[in-house]
Amino acid sequence: MASLQAQAGNRAVAEVVQRSGNADLLTGRARSNSAPADLRGAAASRELAEHEEQRRRVGAVSAEAAAAGRRRPEVAAERRRRVGAVAAEAAAEGRRREEVTEAHRQVGAEAAVAGRRRPEAAAERRRRTAARMNAVAAVHGQAEEAARRRQGAVTEVEPAPPEPVVAETEQVVAPAEQVVAEEAPVAEEAQVVAEEERAAVEEEREAAEEQRSQEEVEQRRRGLRQRLAAARAKLGQVNEKVNQLLGTEAKADKSKKVLDTPDTMATRVNAPTEAGVRTQAKAASDTGDMQTTAVMGQVGSGINFVTDALGVINDLRTLNTARKSRHDTGPASHKARKDMKGKPLGVASSGSMVVGDLSSMANAAVKNSGNLNGVTALGELTGGATVAFSMIAVLREIPAVWKTYQKKSRLKALDLEAPDAAPRAAELLQDVLDQLGRAQAQLGEATAQQTQGTEPEIAAFTAEVARLNGRLQAEIVGLRQYARHKQHTKLAKRVTNLGGNSVRTAAGGLAIAAAAGAVSGPAAPAVAGVAAAFLLGNALYKGARAGSNRYVEARHPDRWARPTPAQDENEAERTEGAGAAGAQGVRRRDAVAEFFKVTKSVKQGERHHMAQKLYALAAGPDVRVGRDVPEEIRQSARALLVVLKAGPAQHHQSEDEWTDSLNDPAKQGAWEKEITNQLSSA
Repeated sequence: MASLQAQAGNRAVAEVVQRSGNADLLTGRARSNSAPADLRGAAASRELAEHEEQRRRVGAVSAEAAAAGRRRPEVAAERRRRVGAVAAEAAAEGRRREEVTEAHRQVGAEAAVAGRRRPEAAAERRRRTAARMNAVAAVHGQAEEAARRRQGAVTEVEPAPPEPVVAETEQVVAPAEQVVAEEAPVAEEAQVVAEEERAAVEEEREAAEEQRSQEEVEQRRRGLRQRLAAARAKLGQVNEKVNQLLGTEAKADKSKKVLDTPDTMATRVNAPTEAGVRTQAKAASDTGDMQTTAVMGQVGSGINFVTDALGVINDLRTLNTARKSRHDTGPASHKARKDMKGKPLGVASSGSMVVGDLSSMANAAVKNSGNLNGVTALGELTGGATVAFSMIAVLREIPAVWKTYQKKSRLKALDLEAPDAAPRAAELLQDVLDQLGRAQAQLGEATAQQTQGTEPEIAAFTAEVARLNGRLQAEIVGLRQYARHKQHTKLAKRVTNLGGNSVRTAAGGLAIAAAAGAVSGPAAPAVAGVAAAFLLGNALYKGARAGSNRYVEARHPDRWARPTPAQDENEAERTEGAGAAGAQGVRRRDAVAEFFKVTKSVKQGERHHMAQKLYALAAGPDVRVGRDVPEEIRQSARALLVVLKAGPAQHHQSEDEWTDSLNDPAKQGAWEKEITNQLSSA
């Protein structure tokens, strides 16, 4: 290092001497050519002074160069040390940034997978993202600190005044600038990392929004499922209520029976009267009577609406029960198939009545609000509904009248005559059958042990059997007569209903014309009154007949008591029941009260009594009530069942299956109910 400094000083002195020598030569030539001789001494003195000044300057420069030479190794070494430290820090920073970038990529991938897998991964992903952001911030801070240190290191080193020193200083500083230039890709990579970080944050935000959206969707789905579950529970409750209404004889049926009486009065009495009074008041311009008739019409139509709505419910209930049993066989299935054929028209008829009641109520409300003439469209709708359900009733009655007439004719054609000496027995049928069974057994024993002394006994037993057979024959004749009477009554009621509904159809047409203004006067109310009279007569007869049966059942329970034991009843129970039945007659006023209990059904009336007799005579020998019945009596009773439409064809059975069902003790109740329905005059 010292030799380098000496050489640098010598080179500087040589350069100064060379420059001064050249100057002397140039100056001397000029003086020798152009200056005067007296001035040569002064020039020489000046030259010496200049040489001295140059030597002094060279010495100062040499001293400075020596001092700079002495300082230059220390400064260069410090500069190299600092630049090396900065380069090492930059390399370490680059490695750290690469590690942070790779960790960021891995954490981003893991966060995306965890975010798709489960909601708990979102919290872990946010934690890792925060840690990653902190690491990036720390790297940025370290980079800024390193940049500040590099800037300080560069600014602390100042170049030396001499040109050679400056040149060497530039050569020394160049590696620091190169380090800074090399750090530019690292800064760009840091910027890329920051961009990726922002992209990761944006992805995290989108993932969080998607998670929230999924949570909202799931919450809406849960709410929808809860609402659907509540709706299913509500529908289950409604279905249960509907099943109660349509599957069993519920309150709707009893309510309709209660309202049948006021409904009959409103339809058969109030409506024709109101129509006639209104027509008269309108002709006389009597607003008071018109207002009164509007109030009457609204009340009556309200009662009709409730009753007809309950009728729809009852018809639907019956139709639903029939639908479940329509493919069955046996005595219990006959009514189901009949209902499947007739109840749809019943539902249509009741529905038309409900429409007419609603329109009538609305028109009456309009009249009561001040418009006494009402609304023409509502009047026409009421008349159209009347025509509709009246026509449906006519369509139902026409085949019913024909079938009833045919059944009545077939009953009349049966060749059954009662013996003159065998009047209808007053005792219970079961007693007659028991006596006949004992007489037949005694007759068989006497015949088996036939001797001369037993001939009178055989004759007596034979006469007893003949007498009891005559009584059973009389029972068959009585049942045939009763069945004919019921069909005769049924035919009369059907014809009356047919006539009443036919007239009511005409009345509905006149009501439409009157509402449109095409007809005026009392024609429409008069025709409606005739129809109401027909239908009111039928209703009064049915109500009186049902009340009479309730009265007899309460006042004289022994009159139509069971003639034979029930399906599961033994002999002791039958005897006790017969004795108790004879003692259960109530007082007259209590029996009269029973007359008006319209919701109460007769459990054991005349029709039930006759049906039980007919079944006992038609049942097979395996049934307790039919084991002692002679075969010819049994065949006569079964022929009567076929005429009453309780035969194999109606039960969807073959002849053998039908016979087996009559011989089945477990079907006694079903058969008795079936025969009771077939003997009905409704």
